[in-house]
Amino acid sequence: MISDDFSKPAGGPNGKDAAGGHEDLSVQSVGTSFRILDELSAAGRPLRLTEIANAMHETKAKIHRHLTTLRQLGVIEQDGGTERYRLGWKLVQLGESVAEQFNLREIAAPYLTAIRDETRETALLAVPIGWETQVVSVAENIYARVYVSIRPGNRPVPHAAAQGRVVLAFSSPDLVDRALARDLVRLTPKTIVDRDELRARFELIRERLWDTAESEIIDGVNTLSVPILRDGDQLAGVFSIVGLSSSIPAEPDPRHLAILHRHARTMSESLKGTVYDHLPPDTSPDLARRRGRPRSTI
Repeated sequence: MISDDFSKPAGGPNGKDAAGGHEDLSVQSVGTSFRILDELSAAGRPLRLTEIANAMHETKAKIHRHLTTLRQLGVIEQDGGTERYRLGWKLVQLGESVAEQFNLREIAAPYLTAIRDETRETALLAVPIGWETQVVSVAENIYARVYVSIRPGNRPVPHAAAQGRVVLAFSSPDLVDRALARDLVRLTPKTIVDRDELRARFELIRERLWDTAESEIIDGVNTLSVPILRDGDQLAGVFSIVGLSSSIPAEPDPRHLAILHRHARTMSESLKGTVYDHLPPDTSPDLARRRGRPRSTI
């Protein structure tokens, strides 16, 4: 996630380092470049210079300088006919290198299968892409004749999806502001589009570590999502189960929530995430046992 920290002076008084340079300007430049990449990633399509500048509330001259440098480095590309900018092949190469060193899908695979088997619902792994969320792995429900699923690569509408709101709950204030500055489409009568209500929801998600979105994208379908954290409270991904509202209600089944939290906690601890250390007692993994309910349907 890109934070406002990229634009803060990193040196001593007046933004100068010990050598008398202007380190703060370099940091601001890097921050602007990453914000441009965020915009191109979130848009999902090539953008014109004016579109990028307007979305970032910066001058076209400033953004053009950064675009020129990024294009020279191969990080972005420009279509000669439309003059629109898109993410470049260099990022694919970098992404492959990162995947080799830290393959979240591979690490999450046994947890995802266990969540599917214990809840008997389709289980999803999603990762943050800017202020959006992309589904990267799915364990299909093999226990039901009729079930709900989402294909890998799907990017649910951020404000209307449980996964998306979990991502925004753990994003920087700047990223949240930019996400909520866009048109919030009401997909169903239950879709939350009020910005104040969404901000309050993000606070609640950080406290309780889960969210649902019953009938907010498709009537009669719900998703229950919990965060996977790394390095303290940094979001690495989101575990979810998706299915009919009759089996995944808006107020989560304590057994479902216990299963998701247990696996998200274990994976987070392996990634040095600490947020689950503060999980409230009434949603802890032994909740199902205290209420006399089985932890698994197997």
